[in-house]
Amino acid sequence: MENSCGLSNLLFLKRLDAFTFIGKNYKTFWKRVYGGQVLAQSLHAANQTVTNDRYVHSLHGYFILAGDIEVPIEFKVENLRDGKSFNTRRVTAYQKGKAIFVLSASFQIDELGLNQYEKSPAKKTPEHLIPDSELLNKTKVIPEQIKKYLLSRHPFAFEFRPEIDYDKSIDYKSTRNIWFKLKHETKLTRNQQYEFLAYAVDYDLLIMSVISHFHNKYYHPIQTASLDHAMWFHRKFDVNGWLLYSMKSPNISGSRCLGTGYIYDRDGQLVATVVQEGLSRILK
Repeated sequence: MENSCGLSNLLFLKRLDAFTFIGKNYKTFWKRVYGGQVLAQSLHAANQTVTNDRYVHSLHGYFILAGDIEVPIEFKVENLRDGKSFNTRRVTAYQKGKAIFVLSASFQIDELGLNQYEKSPAKKTPEHLIPDSELLNKTKVIPEQIKKYLLSRHPFAFEFRPEIDYDKSIDYKSTRNIWFKLKHETKLTRNQQYEFLAYAVDYDLLIMSVISHFHNKYYHPIQTASLDHAMWFHRKFDVNGWLLYSMKSPNISGSRCLGTGYIYDRDGQLVATVVQEGLSRILK
């Protein structure tokens, strides 16, 4: 998957009936389905069952089992409600007859109302930043296994440019800002914009949650995996243009880490919010 066309093909699902779809997998080196993939594909399945004037405003997903990259995923959509303004869907992703992921999503018609938001915390412009693939290749702070995991997604449909070098000390109180956009401009529907963003935001949130420990010479291997994921979509955006992903980890405990993220457009408007909890288990 070297460009946005490859990502479009990955997220496109074959329709078996009105509420059943099947999809393929990105072949990750770690041999498990990438969480952002199954999240975005589940959203794509739900999008096919609502009318064209309804758009996702929130989603909540739980990762139940690690997905097998060699087995196609079947997506079953349940129509929980069709209202005058809102629609609700539940999507369950299956492999070998077992649920590996479940998504609840709510859709709404466009409505006008109050408008306010916190401004973007961006400190630098993306044009003067170095792509994260270059930073990862030279860093001596990130453990090799995690570095390999991050680099395996390059070449990738998106380009990411962190404001802070990986070698700079970052404590748990710090906010990590990363600019990102599609590498190649692609004409996308509004629903595809949401699906592409859902795919992209699983990129770095868990690693960001544990990254500060590497600067403390914390060399024990750490097992990370997504447990649950929530997103809220506030405003229209375009993944062809630079977006800022501002991330923070307010808590790590019980072998779980919590990451929060805010996505802003180039004008500084908040376009989406992300919250994710993941496994952060120490392996000795």
